[in-house]
Amino acid sequence: MNTQSDIKLTDQLERDLIEHELGKQSLGFVQDAKRAIAAVQEVIARLQSQARKAKVVYANG
Repeated sequence: MNTQSDIKLTDQLERDLIEHELGKQSLGFVQDAKRAIAAVQEVIARLQSQARKAKVVYANG
């Protein structure tokens, strides 16, 4: 009986450890995705700014 409860405890600890490690990895992925999105948004903002400047220069001749 004691062996059975030890096995259950060990199984639970293993599941908790796996869940904890996977949780860290998924948070790392989310941070990477957020950084990638921010980089793309920065590039788009810079291109829009350059396009506005080009329009002003073209309009002013």
